[in-house]
Amino acid sequence: MIEPRDRPSTRSPKERRGARPRRAAVAALAAVAALALVALQGCGGEGWEPDPGKRQGSGVNGRIEFSVESTAPLAVGANTFHVRLTWLDSRSPVQRIKLRVYSTMLGMRHESVHDAVEIEPGLYEVANVPFSMTGTYDMQFRALASSLVDEAEFSFEVY
Repeated sequence: MIEPRDRPSTRSPKERRGARPRRAAVAALAAVAALALVALQGCGGEGWEPDPGKRQGSGVNGRIEFSVESTAPLAVGANTFHVRLTWLDSRSPVQRIKLRVYSTMLGMRHESVHDAVEIEPGLYEVANVPFSMTGTYDMQFRALASSLVDEAEFSFEVY
């Protein structure tokens, strides 16, 4: 059997001469791009602050306002969130509803699902949400009764 490198080249001598410098240029460009990506991520330089984990917004169905707050600055490991749910029409707390939270890391297969516990009227706690590595996580908050009542999605940066 003929190995690919043992086959004669179908390219002209002129094309073969230019291939090595082009490969070197592509490799150098890839190295510069990797360094630029690391520089853009911040690396904990001066002025860097962790994401405090506070978000607020109306649900997509326009029925509930979601106020999400991490109990500590977001970090790799287990994180806990407090979620206050308020009816938009009456401004009263959303009580005795099931709150399910879906956490997904963008571009990876890091996913988890958590059920919140109501700790006081309209205030729910979502404990032990794992962030396994630094990056952007999307969290979807779904308020459920016998069916979906409302939902909101927020992105969080973990450093």
